[in-house]
Amino acid sequence: MSRALRHFWSSATGDNGISTVDYLRRQLLWLLALTAIGGAALFGAYDVVHRDTAAIRDRTGPAVVELARAHTLLRQAHATAEEHIVYLTKNRDRPDILSLGEEYGSLLTEARQSLDRAQRTGALDRGDRQTLRIVSGLVDGYANRIDGAWKQYGKPELSRANLSYAKTMMYAEKSGVLDRITKLQKRQSAALDRHEDWGTAPLLAWPAAITACLLLGVRLVGTQVFLRRRFRLRLSIPLAAVTLLLAAVPVLAFGTWQAHACQAAVQDVVGLLEPAGKAAAPALSRQDTIDEVEARMAEAVRERDAGTWARVTAFIPPAGLLIGGVIAWTLQSHLAEYAVPRTRGGVRR
Repeated sequence: MSRALRHFWSSATGDNGISTVDYLRRQLLWLLALTAIGGAALFGAYDVVHRDTAAIRDRTGPAVVELARAHTLLRQAHATAEEHIVYLTKNRDRPDILSLGEEYGSLLTEARQSLDRAQRTGALDRGDRQTLRIVSGLVDGYANRIDGAWKQYGKPELSRANLSYAKTMMYAEKSGVLDRITKLQKRQSAALDRHEDWGTAPLLAWPAAITACLLLGVRLVGTQVFLRRRFRLRLSIPLAAVTLLLAAVPVLAFGTWQAHACQAAVQDVVGLLEPAGKAAAPALSRQDTIDEVEARMAEAVRERDAGTWARVTAFIPPAGLLIGGVIAWTLQSHLAEYAVPRTRGGVRR
């Protein structure tokens, strides 16, 4: 390995007996190739992770939260409606002193809004959107049955029949509203897990990017050594500036780590909502708890500066083009200067 490194350094500084013109031409190809490989790999490694973060933050995470909220609201709405209808059927001759009717309507409206927001996140695929439309239709049918039970409270048998049918529509296994919503939430949770996973692309792209940038840095330093020895140039300012730009690579690596940490934090918070509305986890069935989960998601994104790091992605391709342009201009200038030298008066021979 050390022999290979010595050979690479010798090639980078021109100590292998190569002519100046051949060195400049070969070095130009080396530097441009490493810039292209490093820039492409760096953009791919950085962009994939931050796109996943944006998907978790803007689509998948909110979809899981809204589905869990709809699940909780619908369970609360049914419990409220059932309590009210039972009261009415048992106290037909007494005035209705409960305000549960208005509460049921409010809860049902909020649940419908949550289902609509879940669809508008853009996280659901075609099959999930179709399932959500079926859920919305079932909720409308359920509401009609509850209304029928309400209006027929004076006929207990009819009222109980409507209420029983409505309960079946809400709680039936596989075909019920709540079970369908739970399956949708689980699918979105699985999608969140896929986003949070590093994946093959970043794991391959980051080593390639770091290796290419390290080799590029060595080649740039070697070029400085060559120019100082052959051209008596103490320091090439353009190439020095390009070398300093490579210091941004560790910063971008840190930004990628921050993005992945944000994904893991959001995943941990959203995981508190699984399984949606299970009776075994009554603490998670309260609406204020879901609101707290949503607030903690926003806090996790804010603490890791996910939005700021994601905006850096747009600057990687221009930076790569700038580095390549500076390298090409600098070495071409020296190549032209050496191939067609000037006289003292500045006129080419």
